[in-house]
Amino acid sequence: MKKIKLKRKLKNEDLFYNILSTVLRPFLRFRYDIETHNKDILKNKEPYLIIGNHVMADDPVIVNFHSRKLIRYMAADTNYDTPWKRTIFSLGGAIPFSKGNSDFKAVKHLLRLVKNRKPVGLYPEGGRGWSGETEEIIFSTAKLIKILNNSVYRVMTKGGYMNKPRWADYYRKGKIHMHYDVLFHKEEVKKLTVEEIYEKIKKAIYHNEYSWQKENNYTYKGKNKAEHIERLLYICTKCSTIDSLSSKGDEFKCTECGEKWKINDYGFIEGGFYDNTVEWNHWQKKQLYKKLKKSEITINTKKIQFEKFEKNGKKLYNEEVLINLDDKNLKIKGREFNEKLDVKNIRAVSITLLDIFEFYNKEEKYRIIFNPEVNPSIIYFLETLKYYSRS
Repeated sequence: MKKIKLKRKLKNEDLFYNILSTVLRPFLRFRYDIETHNKDILKNKEPYLIIGNHVMADDPVIVNFHSRKLIRYMAADTNYDTPWKRTIFSLGGAIPFSKGNSDFKAVKHLLRLVKNRKPVGLYPEGGRGWSGETEEIIFSTAKLIKILNNSVYRVMTKGGYMNKPRWADYYRKGKIHMHYDVLFHKEEVKKLTVEEIYEKIKKAIYHNEYSWQKENNYTYKGKNKAEHIERLLYICTKCSTIDSLSSKGDEFKCTECGEKWKINDYGFIEGGFYDNTVEWNHWQKKQLYKKLKKSEITINTKKIQFEKFEKNGKKLYNEEVLINLDDKNLKIKGREFNEKLDVKNIRAVSITLLDIFEFYNKEEKYRIIFNPEVNPSIIYFLETLKYYSRS
């Protein structure tokens, strides 16, 4: 991209940001009860990279409106699947990247932005957390910090998951705290190794929402607080049946043994065993891995929406299919599509938004769109395919 063209593009993005933030800032104040801590560091003139724990879809939007200057965030290329989305994300300065893959084009653009003294942002988890606990940090984040060679700021969001768990369809209303600070000064980035940066990031952005909530006891009131928790939870704690949970309103139950649970106004689970999704998720993973080690798990879906893309992004297929997953193959069968993939060749497994599951086989991208009321738990499918493919 030529310098003049880039300068013009950055100027247009900044103008769009100034207009949009003026319009939307009152809306965000209405939607969220946010208390900020040390947000004035975002007024610093130096270029920086800002990272943090990722819990809400609105995280980068909120941080931007605290900044008063546009922070250009990395965004998964799935967000560009329609013309209007591409327009909005482009005007907002978002940096598209291929989720789970090395994307040199995105890194190159980040370097251009830093050179032009623009702040940039990303979430080292690669996506929003599902259970209320920070997910595994992508190691390449530390490599990128070393490449950019700039100060790194941190934003920690606490209470955001209680407002809108990733698996849920509805928002609650309650307190959110957002803490800003400097994680690495530029001079520190130069001195530290990539491994040292990575270890510090892991500790710096770790957060367990339920441990925090037990200390604060805020209320988070809303409707249908348990729908669709079966996106995340897939093993009954009473009878150990897999993929038997069903939700409605504030309650969910096991369709096999009849055990019931309820989400209360503090975000906790009532009904015995585990009172939060973090501990439940740790337990169900252990149970699942025991079966996966013995290759005992086979997943069969009902009809499910499927899309396949060429390397250049051109859509090859879009139809409803049946999927069978075992320890050796992923079989996809539709009216016009029939393919068997060796699970060992599958890579870059990821979930985008709520129900979009993506992976790569060679250079082609596969997308499966789940319906939580019909299809298996998307997390159950994710954990199983990751284990079998060793992604």
